[in-house]
Amino acid sequence: MEYNYKGITPESIELLCLNRFNDSKPFYEEHKEELKEGITVPMRQMVLDLSDLLYDIDDKMYLDPVRAVSRIHRDTRGNRSKIKYRENMWTFFRRYKKEYPQAPFYYFEFYPNRFGYGLVFWLWRPTNFQVVHEMIMENPKRFIDAVNACAEAGFSFSCTQYYKTDRFPDAPEVLKPFLAAKNMAFSYDCYDMDRLNSPALIDEMRLAFDIARPMYDFFIEAHERMMQEGLIKPED
Repeated sequence: MEYNYKGITPESIELLCLNRFNDSKPFYEEHKEELKEGITVPMRQMVLDLSDLLYDIDDKMYLDPVRAVSRIHRDTRGNRSKIKYRENMWTFFRRYKKEYPQAPFYYFEFYPNRFGYGLVFWLWRPTNFQVVHEMIMENPKRFIDAVNACAEAGFSFSCTQYYKTDRFPDAPEVLKPFLAAKNMAFSYDCYDMDRLNSPALIDEMRLAFDIARPMYDFFIEAHERMMQEGLIKPED
């Protein structure tokens, strides 16, 4: 299959790092077009190459290649760090955030020494994650099947916040890490940066995102339930 994405070269990543190191508008303006062509454009092409699969997974996906990709120039307002430029870039594949705030999403990101992709469900109010826990208990087999699908996709489970007490003491042990989680991520990380410089990465991501579809379906159903219950409301 012919893809728009041809890769992100080591030279482009090095220039991105130099831009961050210099943290200078004159340096950025001098190399703006190189950064755009070497970093921003390939990431937008990645969105285009994944769009048909992502629309098939969820026809409410909002996949504007311009809006989906992070900017090299950082917004430093209200941020302790005043560094103006990034050395890491990402793209989120999700529903329109104003109509469906906090919806689960697939993602891709890279840093100077690694890249990764996966599936994430974070909430501004971790207590709302109880809906996910309720759904796990309602249909544990469905959830474990989705976890196994993520493992088959090459994703590992992680969580940044856990409940300190066991809120489901009678639940099977296999479910305990998930029932204690206040957020969930299923992700893959790689330190072989040469793989970033090849369109084969698109095939790799398409396969992984498709295999992990049962977990995305589980998450999006939980999100829709949260919206129906008024726990999450569209932004004005």
